[in-house]
Amino acid sequence: DERMMRCPYCKRIFWLTEEELYANETFECPHCHKKNAGCSEIDDYGVLIGVSILDYELEEMLRG
Repeated sequence: DERMMRCPYCKRIFWLTEEELYANETFECPHCHKKNAGCSEIDDYGVLIGVSILDYELEEMLRG
């Protein structure tokens, strides 16, 4: 089974397998080749919305 993810950098959508979703903490966009830190939410069409690594790190700093 596969899911789609929107890159937080270039905003393009790419495919991920379920195995990748459960085995990886970061995902590299095949279009811009930047890595993101997973997803924060899902859009109305079921596409995962990626989180930039910088945004993730800032969120973690604010938490703790």
